[in-house]
Amino acid sequence: MMPPMCAVCPAAPHSAGKFTDFVLVHFRETVTYPEGWVGHPENAVWFCAGHASVVEGLTDLTADEALERIRQG
Repeated sequence: MMPPMCAVCPAAPHSAGKFTDFVLVHFRETVTYPEGWVGHPENAVWFCAGHASVVEGLTDLTADEALERIRQG
């Protein structure tokens, strides 16, 4: 699992923020992982508590599509 780091305001991992200050958001899957696969899924993205609301309504997109919409404003 990747350490918490907001995809919108990429603060350094292990910064002053606590683990509970981040939200892991799952977007539409684009990859099927084999049984027993371990690691950070490509459709799961960390956001700080302040930016978690930005992704409301975008979870039906892929992570890349959602992040592109967020960057475009």
